[in-house]
Amino acid sequence: MKSKKSLKQIIGTSWGQKITILVILMVIMAIFERQFFLPSNWTSILRAISIFGIMACGMFFVVLIGGLDLSVASTAALSATIVTLSVVDSGYAPGSFMRGFIIAMAACVALGLVHAFLVTRFKMPSFVVTLASKYAIYGVAMIVSDASYIYILDNTNFLYNMGNSKFLSLPVPVVIFIVIAIICALILNFTTFGRRLYAVGGNPMASELVGIKSKLNTKIAFVLSSVMAGIGGIILASMNTVAGTGTAAGYEGNVLMAMIVGGINLAGGEGSIIDAVYGALLVGIINNVQILIGIPSDYQDFVRGAIILAALSLNVYTYRRTHGLIQPKASRKKSGTEAVAE
Repeated sequence: MKSKKSLKQIIGTSWGQKITILVILMVIMAIFERQFFLPSNWTSILRAISIFGIMACGMFFVVLIGGLDLSVASTAALSATIVTLSVVDSGYAPGSFMRGFIIAMAACVALGLVHAFLVTRFKMPSFVVTLASKYAIYGVAMIVSDASYIYILDNTNFLYNMGNSKFLSLPVPVVIFIVIAIICALILNFTTFGRRLYAVGGNPMASELVGIKSKLNTKIAFVLSSVMAGIGGIILASMNTVAGTGTAAGYEGNVLMAMIVGGINLAGGEGSIIDAVYGALLVGIINNVQILIGIPSDYQDFVRGAIILAALSLNVYTYRRTHGLIQPKASRKKSGTEAVAE
């Protein structure tokens, strides 16, 4: 009985639920689609999640302070377009990638600062600001690309190899994702800036009273989100050997889904990079499973939406229970009995 109780307690925790979900998915795929376990399939999953995983690591900084960045996909498209155009127009000349990369990162920093300025100066909701800028950024990307796609035709240059080569038997995009996730985790767990972000997200007014500059931290968070989105876009363009306004289209949905299924509190102040990485992994598996079992593309968005709603409901329930906002059944019965007795 004791072991059953302890197992129930483990499953009732946040990570217990996450592991249970993964185990259930694995069992289902072992029964119905064994191609899921092929190394080539897992390579495809890891390559896919490396893109929105990098974006999720960046957006997590914004989510941590209670915000959202819905412009990550358009920022990725603009960044990819700038770098690819720089490389292709130069005839794949040495140094063209670095020149384009510097320009793209400068643009990403500027976008992050604009978002933070509008949020902090005019107290505008971050999701409204970034939703509006999403379309403006797509417009800039269309102007830069002359409303056409730019193809990477030379497979010997650095831009091509970034997304299509391997390092220690792992695809380079996966290695970059792992490095970025580790750096972000170190920043959040072992720096003053990381602790201040948690404080700002947990209680902005209290953090201001103790001298934490929430505006500065908000600026850095939005800049990091835009920069990570830009890096993800460049890698995606390299993997697909093409860049344009369609690069990373719809990826903001995958990133947001990774936040939610990862169990991250969108109100801010809670969560970790590990949660974001888990969320990205789970989203990648879910997308892959839908393809393997043959769910029509018309229904895949419906499935994703249903999963988001289910995960969000589970997150809210877990949060309310762990914070004592939901009274156990035994306590409710006892309280009801005491009330009747009185």
